[in-house]
Amino acid sequence: MPGSPFEALDALASRLPFHLEDTDAANAAFVRWRSSGSDADRRIVQLWTYCFIRRYYTVKFVQDSGSGAADLDELIDKTFLKAEESSSEIKTPDRYTAWVSVICKNNYLNYLRSRKPALSLDAEGGPELVAEKPAVYDDVGLARDAVRKAIERLPAYLQECATLRFVDGLSYEEMSERTGHPLPRIRSYVNKAVARFRSDETLLAYLRRED
Repeated sequence: MPGSPFEALDALASRLPFHLEDTDAANAAFVRWRSSGSDADRRIVQLWTYCFIRRYYTVKFVQDSGSGAADLDELIDKTFLKAEESSSEIKTPDRYTAWVSVICKNNYLNYLRSRKPALSLDAEGGPELVAEKPAVYDDVGLARDAVRKAIERLPAYLQECATLRFVDGLSYEEMSERTGHPLPRIRSYVNKAVARFRSDETLLAYLRRED
């Protein structure tokens, strides 16, 4: 059985000289690359960008598994290419990571708008599936419930941040504004939640399944 998408991402991100969540270090690498044209910094920026984009969409697709792996791969490739082609236009290099985050969000919204007319699973606006795929309705509902139940199994102090990050899709800055917690604490809580998710066999069963 293939490993979790997050395990594969961790293996790739481990090649960075800093943690994937360290946006200050990523911004500094981009600034250095723009200033010096260093190949080493360029490779660091490319690796961070790819890992960030891949994680962003993997989390989104865990929440809404109505789309297949092909859509996920296409979104990752499309967004990475756009970031590569447009990076020279950034007017504030020290905010490179925020710029990449905006590209991810906009491309994901465009992807959702482009999907065919769908049938909602429930009246509360849950995950949707195109009408041509009714056979997987129950599977998608279970996957959505698996994420929510995994959050419910977290310690109480982690549940709010996990919900804001993995259900509501808020950025760290938005989470900090919502909760009043400083960014370092937000990052720490999210990292602890992710660590517990990796040992949650019910959730991992859905992350590992093949489309």
